[in-house]
Parts: sequence; structure tokens; C-alpha cells
Amino acid sequence: MCLLRGDRRFIMKQFSIYWLPVIICAGIIFSFSAQPYENQDLRPTLSSYVDLSLVHTYFSNVSFTYAGKEISIQSLGEEGFVEFFIRKGAHLMIYLLLGALLYRALVQRTNFSIQKIALAVLLAFSYACSDEFHQSLTPNRTPLFHDVMLDTFGAVIGIVIMVGFYKVRKK
Repeated sequence: MCLLRGDRRFIMKQFSIYWLPVIICAGIIFSFSAQPYENQDLRPTLSSYVDLSLVHTYFSNVSFTYAGKEISIQSLGEEGFVEFFIRKGAHLMIYLLLGALLYRALVQRTNFSIQKIALAVLLAFSYACSDEFHQSLTPNRTPLFHDVMLDTFGAVIGIVIMVGFYKVRKK
């Protein structure tokens, strides 16, 4: 069946509005996971621009384990401790955006459904897994299943926000 010129334009417009943002977000994630750690090391910048004595004062007693590694000022230093939260926050936020965009693309103008929520979560989880695999191929990067879970949690938050947005907008 041949598409009419107007149909092609409509399809391209729909693709640009709904799926292109998903592809761009995934591309940003891919580009960051392709960089060696040395290119993303925030510790020198933090040393120059952040008063780390405050970090030490308020967080020197904080210690926990993430992926089998101790996270504390004693084990990472002030810069490393702050960098850990920045990096994990970035994971959460970019996948929040990806989850929201995936849900938006899947729903478009149709009605809410549990299947679309589940598919958006599954796609985000799958992309997080592929991202961690990609990191395993990148020098000085460590793939962590904990990061997959963090990424998926971020996507779920984004999806929940979009579900709420669509429900409020529908009223």
C-alpha cells in the first residue's frame, strides 16, 4: 500500500514529536557511557569550586555500601563522596527523563494502559542493561547491576510523573 504524501508527513511529524526525543535521550546516555572515567572525573573541579570542609563537617559520619563498596568520606575522600552522589543523581535524572519520554511516545494520544506502563519500564530496563554492557567495553568503567536498578527506578519515577500528568490533564 502506498502512503500518500500527507500520510508520510503525518508519520514523520508524529515520529519527530514522540520518538525523536527518546532517541536523543538514549544517544546522550550512550555518549556518556562511551567515555572513560578519566574524561568524567569531577573530583578536580569539586576541589576547586566546592567548600569541601562543609562536606566533611556534616557528612563525615555517613557510611553505607553500594554494590559491595563502602561509600564514605573516609574511603573516597570528600571529592569522591560528593562525586558519587552527583554521578548517581545523574543516572537517576537521565533515566527519569528517558522513562517519561518512553511513556509519552508509547501513549501518544491513546488512552492510559497498564501494558504501556509495563512496556515503558521494560524498555528502560533493557536500555539500562545495554548501557551497563556498553560500559563494560569502555576503559576504566565498571558495569554495575546496582546502576541498572537505579536507572530503572529513575525511569519508573518519570513514568509515574507522566501518568499523573496525563490523568490531571484529562480532567
